[in-house]
Amino acid sequence: MNLYLMQHGACLPQEVNPNQPLSPVGQSQIGATAQAMRVMGLWFDALLTSPRYAAVQTSRLVAEGLGYAASSVTSFSGLDPGVSLKACLEQLRACERYQSVFLCGELPLLGDLASHLLTSGPRLSLALEGGALLAIGVNSLGSRSGSLRWLLQGPQLQMIAAS
Repeated sequence: MNLYLMQHGACLPQEVNPNQPLSPVGQSQIGATAQAMRVMGLWFDALLTSPRYAAVQTSRLVAEGLGYAASSVTSFSGLDPGVSLKACLEQLRACERYQSVFLCGELPLLGDLASHLLTSGPRLSLALEGGALLAIGVNSLGSRSGSLRWLLQGPQLQMIAAS
């Protein structure tokens, strides 16, 4: 299975809007990321999102950019803010039958998940801001033997989107 991890795009400050929707910059970031994903030919068996508003917006923009209906995005309790890595992994096991799964959420959970899958040592520090997209190949969620396929940052994705 391939897991594609993305933190939501840049949000408005909580002082401006308590729901913290995507800012215009965040919408632009995710629009470019979705276009790059389309150019790269990515597809997903499941599009899973944290219930946080910015993550839902991000996931819907990605879905629509790839030609999926916005309704194909599923709120996934394994990505709820405050969920433990263990609970996230347990709930992700239901997706092991899929080949390609998109996960949109927040740090630190996404970083903890990637670190757990990629190393048995100390936690990795991964930059997932600004519409970055991380791809990890996983044979089994129970093992810590994932392989890093790639990590593309916002500027790299913008270059792909423009091609």
